[in-house]
Amino acid sequence: MGIKGDLSTMGLEDILQWLSVGKKTGILELKGFLHTKRVAFSDGRITSVWSSDPREYLGQYLLAYNRITEEQLREALATQEDENQLLGRILVNRQLVTEAEIRRIVQLKVEESVYDTFLWDTGTFEFHDGQPPLQKSMLLSLEVTGIVLEGARRTDEWKRIRKSIKGGDAVVVGVSEAIAEMLPLAPEDADILTRLDGLKTIDQLVIEMRVPEFKANKLLFDLHEKGMVRILHPGGKLGDQSSLQLQRARQLVERQKLQEAQVELRNLLAEQPKLQEASRMLQVVEHMMEENTIDETLVPELAVSIEELMQAQLGPNEAFLATRVNAVWSIHDIISISPFPHDECLAIFSKLLKRGILKVQKSPGGAQPGYRR
Repeated sequence: MGIKGDLSTMGLEDILQWLSVGKKTGILELKGFLHTKRVAFSDGRITSVWSSDPREYLGQYLLAYNRITEEQLREALATQEDENQLLGRILVNRQLVTEAEIRRIVQLKVEESVYDTFLWDTGTFEFHDGQPPLQKSMLLSLEVTGIVLEGARRTDEWKRIRKSIKGGDAVVVGVSEAIAEMLPLAPEDADILTRLDGLKTIDQLVIEMRVPEFKANKLLFDLHEKGMVRILHPGGKLGDQSSLQLQRARQLVERQKLQEAQVELRNLLAEQPKLQEASRMLQVVEHMMEENTIDETLVPELAVSIEELMQAQLGPNEAFLATRVNAVWSIHDIISISPFPHDECLAIFSKLLKRGILKVQKSPGGAQPGYRR
């Protein structure tokens, strides 16, 4: 039996428990205002998760845990496109990671993807009874009760965090005297503290570290509780009304009503000009409206000096892509290792080319564009 509805009327905790107790087999589709996830069940146990959020791809987790380099990921993804193998299998065959490491990180990826949906403000769900997974993946068999308990715990913790750190646009800085008293530091604490410069937002830290949003916020919240960091700006520009407007804009894009989506997003940005989710979506919409495509086999180069690049006032996602430009990798190569949606990357490259920050040349290898898995 299938079931669908709104997450505001039937919470994720209740949905997962219903599927577990009923020993259901099928696909639970969850749609938020930016991303879609599909959770596969077999006899009431979670076997895999697919997500439209590139930050939740296996390659991004392997990078976050320093198990592979960006170059190794790029090469493995190119092989995946040619041979249609699982990314994990390619990396194991190349002896870059072990089977045990891949399985551990895949399980972590699946769990974190489900935990993330517990923090959604809005969304819908639909269970497709009896439907098999839509793509090849390393199948697990995860018991639901533990995931529900951890998801509920994180929901409560998220509420506590948001009383101090109100949004991804928050900025914190280290307190050197307090840090010195707490030495030696845990590796994760040391890593995030070395990145704090009093200017970077938490959204930027999430991109740099390739960690889930909850993890970055929790690390900083705990450091704040210990007096090791000070909150310069609490952030919190994204309110309930903004979430609804973003959701409407996303629905308009899905229906190809691009002009209406553009108006919706411009109105939202007029009220909240620093709202990164709206800025990113507007870039994609305007690129789609231009109806021009970028040859992804082109190799981009910087057309400005490093000093000029640093003063170009790029957004976090723009800066990430621009700093991967090395006059060797094609646009497709850079997109393949980025934690952003394909269309958003194309929109950013189009913008950087038009601004004269980048220039392009033909790829010497003539690599053909493709899609990540």
